[in-house]
Amino acid sequence: MIRWPIPIAWLVFGVSLLGTASIWLGMRTSDQRSAQRHFYGQTVLISRSLRHLLVDYQQTLRAAAIRAGTTRPTQDAWQAYDRSLGLDGSLPGLETLAFVQAEPPSQAVVSAVFPYNGDNARLLGQPLRDAAVLPREATPGVMLMLPPSPDTGGQTSRPIMRLAMPVYPAGSASLLGSPARQPASGYVYAVIRLDALLTAAAPDLLRDIDLTVQDVTASPPVTLFDSRQGSRDGLEDQADALSRSEKVAVDGRSLLLIYTTNGNFDVMQGIGWARSVLIGGVALSLLLLWSLLSLARMRIDVGLTAQRMSADLRQNESRLYGIIQSAMEAVITVDEQYNIVIFNPMAERIFLCSAMEAIGTPLNRFIPERFRNIHERHIENFGKTGVSERQMGPGRPLWGLRANGEEFPVEASISQNRDAQGKLYTVLLRDITDRQQAEQALQDSRNELARLSARIQSIREEEKMHIARELHDDLGQRLTALKMDLSMLDVMLPPDAKTLRERTAAMHELIAATVSEVRRIAADLRPVMLDDLGLTPALEWLANDFSNRYGIQTELRVHDDPADLDENTATALFRIVQEALTNVARHAKASLVTITVRCDARAWRVRVQDNGRGAGTDQLSKPKSFGLIGIRERARMLGGEMHVYSAPGEGFRLDIILPQAAVDAARASSEAPQ
Repeated sequence: MIRWPIPIAWLVFGVSLLGTASIWLGMRTSDQRSAQRHFYGQTVLISRSLRHLLVDYQQTLRAAAIRAGTTRPTQDAWQAYDRSLGLDGSLPGLETLAFVQAEPPSQAVVSAVFPYNGDNARLLGQPLRDAAVLPREATPGVMLMLPPSPDTGGQTSRPIMRLAMPVYPAGSASLLGSPARQPASGYVYAVIRLDALLTAAAPDLLRDIDLTVQDVTASPPVTLFDSRQGSRDGLEDQADALSRSEKVAVDGRSLLLIYTTNGNFDVMQGIGWARSVLIGGVALSLLLLWSLLSLARMRIDVGLTAQRMSADLRQNESRLYGIIQSAMEAVITVDEQYNIVIFNPMAERIFLCSAMEAIGTPLNRFIPERFRNIHERHIENFGKTGVSERQMGPGRPLWGLRANGEEFPVEASISQNRDAQGKLYTVLLRDITDRQQAEQALQDSRNELARLSARIQSIREEEKMHIARELHDDLGQRLTALKMDLSMLDVMLPPDAKTLRERTAAMHELIAATVSEVRRIAADLRPVMLDDLGLTPALEWLANDFSNRYGIQTELRVHDDPADLDENTATALFRIVQEALTNVARHAKASLVTITVRCDARAWRVRVQDNGRGAGTDQLSKPKSFGLIGIRERARMLGGEMHVYSAPGEGFRLDIILPQAAVDAARASSEAPQ
């Protein structure tokens, strides 16, 4: 018994409160760090999306500038060209796209505009308002951002951004890729609503993050956009608000993106849990205090407690009997002669026998005859071990016998205890007929899904082969015929048709590039050498193509010639390596990739290893890692397995192991007559 319960109670209460406060502070700090990581990730995503949209504008303006330099655009031709590009939906925030003629150099007149509406129609034939800030000379292919026009309050009158791309005549430096600055004959001029552009860049993220965009090249800096204006009556000060800034450069001008959290951003995301921990800790401390103080009173009435315990024991026996009677499992208790002494209602329902008929009879009547001797020896050995309880028949189902002679599978556990009359054995039984049927149905469903997945992969490969053949044979031949016709047309042109000869030369280059692109697409879909030469040449082509395309050094090491592989296995291994290289290009940031193929007496082994940044366990277990899921499914359909080894900063290694027996079976199946 405790000698000084009250001082100890207060000491425990103080220690408990101190521990609760420490846990609460730790949770709060952890939640703040989590919120900072979440805020940083959201702002990086917004900036990345904005940069991608600016790149889209740059590509569109460059294409429009090349077209305007090739063919002088009229309003109708310009409008038809813009409609063919689908600019209404592909470039968010686009308000005006115009062609500005800069001849003579002292003027900049709008000669074509899109979209052609009431506001833009008035611009045709008029001098451009921003003509003064357009440079006389510009670098070909470089997108210009024009300075903002601030009002007296330091804000732009409208949240817009103006971009321009220089236009040069066909055959000039702009088409030849010269980096030197050249006098431009005109400009492609775009007016963009910055608020619509930012909404498209981050449609959902800006709900809980405020964004301010400033042109810091101007002196003083000019605010182009502020999401706080018009959204709330005023910005309340937040002690926990987060903020960061990032610069985006466009041809010498810098945009400063300033991110801050607003009232919708839950900085203390787990504050509710922290508060619950604090309240629960205080409540637990009070409970401990009350318990220890109660202990002092228990020392006074020990005798009364003993009487109460005796009454509680009888009550517990009654409760135990009630629990046995209402248990959802069959409870059967036998004595040392294996005669039944307890037979609860669930046992009555399972065995189709009443307790009145069962009690006093041998347990063997509910066990199939072929298992009775084994069951008696099992109970006898269990009684000798002295173990209080254990599972019966682990790893395999047991069988029971109903009163009507029907056998059924059961799970059972047995326990033993001794009372005044001797040793008693209690068996808990559960009918698992429904569960076995459900497991069998689940296994059948899994097998069907596996067969369906294999069929889908086969259909995809056949479709890729068909498309690749059509591209190579049909479209390739048509392009070749078109190139020959163009060559004949070039010969028929008069010697003084310099412009037409330049045009036909450009068309020759375009057709050659198109033929090359068609061949690349066909090879990506289904390399011809995979069917004609086998797996090793196909892997060599894949490694060289990957290295040339992404600038990543790729080494292929084939220690055994896989020429005897069947077509399905070779195709699956090629697709596995292809998908692994795609993951390297997307995520690894590696400079070296090694592909190793080897075979021994037991298995084929394929390894793809890079020296990139690697990945953590949480990244590898993401449910949307479809690339790894597809690789694992292909390996499983071949009877093999996939292993991944990676850690942050330690590279990534993918191993595919195909047992030799599975490879031989697949080859025999492919060689068998259909």
